[in-house]
Amino acid sequence: MLEKLQLRKNKIDKKLKSINSWRKVSSIIFAAAFATVLLCSVVAAAVAAPPVAAALAAASSIPLGSMGKWIDSLWRNYENALKSQKEVISSMQVGTYVAIKDLDNIKVLIDRLEIEIESLSRNVDFIIEEEAVKFGIEEIKKKLEVFMKNVEELGLQADMCSRDIRRARTVVLQRIIKHPTN
Repeated sequence: MLEKLQLRKNKIDKKLKSINSWRKVSSIIFAAAFATVLLCSVVAAAVAAPPVAAALAAASSIPLGSMGKWIDSLWRNYENALKSQKEVISSMQVGTYVAIKDLDNIKVLIDRLEIEIESLSRNVDFIIEEEAVKFGIEEIKKKLEVFMKNVEELGLQADMCSRDIRRARTVVLQRIIKHPTN
């Protein structure tokens, strides 16, 4: 799961880099087009009548500048959408990492319980074989206390894991709601 999230995050990073490049390229293209129109209007002013040249320059420069701003805003909106996706993925990575660590802790506690159960089983076999009932019962009581402590720890760890998972899910949902994709 973490690997898939990291791959998705890497794809978004590549897209963000290409967006920055395309924004620069489109800005350069529109700046060059604007300069060309301006230069052509100056040449037209020198060759033709000045009122015609002024009207030509004014009519052509306004749509060109507006179009450049519009395209830049499209790139900016796409970049913002990708950044919000990246934030959501980062939140999901953190939540997944916390959940995995909590599950690892639970696994360790379960392993400890299995060891305690095996130990209790061996004590019961010893009692049956040796008929040392009183000694065996005392040993089982001691082991049972440790066993119950481990069961309580496991319960606490499971509650903590559940709480962490709910908290991580809430954070991811809040990030998704905060940054709706267009």
